[in-house]
Formats: sequence, structure tokens, C-alpha cells
Amino acid sequence: MIKREILNNIKLWLWKEKIIILKWARQVWKTTLMKELELLVNKDNNISVFLQADKIDNNDIFKSPDSLITYLKVKYDFPNNFIYLFIDEFQYIEQAGLFLKNIFDEYKDKLQIIVSGSSSLEITKNSEFLTWRAVNFYIDRISFFDFFKYKENLENLSKIKLSNFVEIESIYSVFKKSLEKNFIDYLTYWAYPEVASITNSNDKVVIISQIIETYIQKDVIDFLNIENVSAFNNLIKLLSSNIWNLVNINEISSTLNISMQTLNKYIDILEWTFVFSKIKPFFKNTRKEISKMPKIFVEDISIKNYSLREFDSISSKIDLWSEVENFIYNELRKIYNKDQIYFYRTISKAEIDFIVEEKYDLYIPIEVKYRNKVWLPKVMKNFEQNYNVSKKIIITKDILKVVENTYYIPACLISIIDM
Repeated sequence: MIKREILNNIKLWLWKEKIIILKWARQVWKTTLMKELELLVNKDNNISVFLQADKIDNNDIFKSPDSLITYLKVKYDFPNNFIYLFIDEFQYIEQAGLFLKNIFDEYKDKLQIIVSGSSSLEITKNSEFLTWRAVNFYIDRISFFDFFKYKENLENLSKIKLSNFVEIESIYSVFKKSLEKNFIDYLTYWAYPEVASITNSNDKVVIISQIIETYIQKDVIDFLNIENVSAFNNLIKLLSSNIWNLVNINEISSTLNISMQTLNKYIDILEWTFVFSKIKPFFKNTRKEISKMPKIFVEDISIKNYSLREFDSISSKIDLWSEVENFIYNELRKIYNKDQIYFYRTISKAEIDFIVEEKYDLYIPIEVKYRNKVWLPKVMKNFEQNYNVSKKIIITKDILKVVENTYYIPACLISIIDM
């Protein structure tokens, strides 16, 4: 079984008076992780209840808060017994946020509610009643760290502090070949747990195709009532071919022959259903820095490879720069909130791939140089002169070194480092 690092963070909120909300992309083995949490609470003979809100058989149970409480009373002697209530796909409950609020407010000392959902758009809409009552976790596809540990059976591997550079060098020297091999596999098929456990390449492609087709069709097109399905699907292909590029709304609107209002709605839907992500430009000096168009990244590279039919070409590609930049974004997003990650571009078109706001007014500029020869770009030096920088990071192909506060780190190693 693939062990997920985020499970340790979720555990800390069990046994507390909080609703735990788990936001999921589809097919990331959410049921498996929910069951792991259920096993934890059952260790001390606690009572847990696991219900799926999207099952027709459970419609009557979720008809109202009173219906659910009646079910728990009859079947589990609630509230005489404390209950850990797991609800999968809770956004299918009518007025789900208000539904959970009413139960929580009356019974918070008698049960803990753990819910999951796979549409952030609906989850966010349903969470407005749960402010201060809930804690949210985003369960992403598998990180490269978890993927590598699973593939190489390295249960004892832990993340290494960037400051412990000697240990980082030691790990890289020992596992360099296996890191690089698994990295290319990860860039090709990315991180669905079922796919990671399959060895045959053709089988991987078949499974990915089924996952993506079901995901896009069920979670996005059907559930959110997309009107122009053809334009929506073409938008996915267009964005897949333009990852890490600036998003020109006017140009895309014209290409797809849809209004800008519809286009913005579709992009928002793709972002809130964990298909694509936008990052904003970093700017404080509006005279020198561009502050208009965002950049787009795909949240799972297999979506791009599926849309563009590129599964067979990744391993033979000479230039993987765009794939690696997308990979770095997704790894950063597992560490930082989305609103802490920017890109930087001056009016003279000098760029830094990522600016991470580590803490207020303290930044980490990160540049992807996935090649054999690397250097510190002048734009990074200029950025450091104008802003407070804790460290600079250059993502390389296989160069590992540190020069003053500039760290050169191979892309395949970044997931193992605690920055």
C-alpha cells in the first residue's frame, strides 16, 4: 500500500471538536485513506460509521439532519455512544453545509464528523456555514516523495532539511539512478495510486484514460452542467498544450469561439475541480513588473499527456522543461498555499519561474534550469536587491551544489527536501 505523508497531518485533528473536510481529486484512493483514519479511531474500541452520500440507498438517511440522527440512534445507540461519522462525497447532500452545521452545533460533544468531497467548487459553496467549525485538507495525487518511497520500498526514508546539505548529497549519491528512473516514470504517468501500482505501460495508459474520462465526464461536465461540452473539451486540450504559459483570455475566447464570460466560468470550473491551476504574477513595482495575465498549470501531468497523446514521447523527449516546471509547481503546492506561489516577469520580459512567499515579506525565488549547464540568472540577482530573499533555488537536471544562499537542486530530488 502507498503510504501518504498527509495522513500524519490529518491525524492531529482527530478527537477534537472540529469537522474534518477532505477535498479530493477523483481516484486518489480517498476511500482507502478514509478507511485508514477509521482504523485509527477504532483502535480503542471507538464506534465509527462510514456512509456514502452519493449512493441512492442512502438518500433517505441524508434527507434531513433528523433522518441521519434517527439512523444513528437506532443502529448505534447514539448519543449514548460517541460516534466518529465518516461521510464520503458529502457535497451530494442537499444544503450540505447547513446540514452539517445543524448536527455539529447540537452534537459536537457526542460525535466527530469527517467528510470528503471531490468537487472543490461544491465543497466551498457548502462550507460557508462551517467557518470556525471545520478544518480543511486538500488530498492531492501522490507526491513524488510518496511515489519514490513506494516504488523503491524505502519506508524509513524521511524528508531532509535543506540546511542538512551533507545528508542530501549522501542520499543523492546513493539513489541517483533510481531517482532519475522513477522521475521520468512519474512525469509520464504522474500520480494516481492505481496507476503507480501497475508495471505495464499500456495498462497504465488504459487506466489513466478511464480515470480521466470518468473524472471529466462525471465530476465536471455532468455534475456542473456544462453547456458547451465541445468547447469545454477543446479548452482542456488548449490549456494542456500551453502549461506554464501566460493565459491570454481574449485569444483563447476567439480560438474557441465562446464568450469571455463563458471562458472564465470554464477555467474556474477546471480550477475548482482540481484539473488546472492558475498562478498570479508577483508585482509591487507596477512601473517595472507586469501584473496582468496569470499562468496555467495542470494538476496532473497525465491529463496533459492524455489530452495531447504524449505518453510515448516523454521518455524520449530531449527538452522536458515544461513538464519539469509543472512538476515543481505541483510539489510547491503540496508545501505552500496556492496564494503563496507566484511567477515574476518584468516589462523587459525577464522571468523567474516561481516566487514563494515563505512568510510575510520574505521570498524564495525558484528558477527551473533542467539542463546540463546552469547559472544564476541576472533577474534573480536583481530580485534579491529589491526584495527580502531567504534563499534562491535553481532546479537542475543533475547538478547538486550550494553557493552562498543559492541552492542548485536536481528536479528528481526536490520532493525529498524539506525547504
